Amino acid sequence: MGMKRLAIAIVIGMLAGIFCAYGTTVANVPGLVMTMPLLAMIFYNRLIIGLTVGLAGGVILVKGKMLNAALRGVVLGAIVSIGISFNGGGELLILFGMVYGLVADLLATKFGD
Repeated sequence: MGMKRLAIAIVIGMLAGIFCAYGTTVANVPGLVMTMPLLAMIFYNRLIIGLTVGLAGGVILVKGKMLNAALRGVVLGAIVSIGISFNGGGELLILFGMVYGLVADLLATKFGD
């Protein structure tokens, strides 16, 4: 396991968590009631996406280093985000989880491997 890859992915997860929690406070998402525990859960979820992406460097889904990183990041982002989708606004939270997973895995693969 590459410590540099893990560190890059976790930092990206933290940044995504801050960005997503802030975006949630200013957006009007139907069915989503804004609370501090919800914002903490969103931040924590994005951090966990970074952790799982950082740890999944050896997982091969398809041939091609960057294509594999892209697909792996999208899949991991979606899987990890399913848990917070039950609080309302699920499709949007999963979609952004997929985007954050994609970005985290591409950057961690490019600069951390």
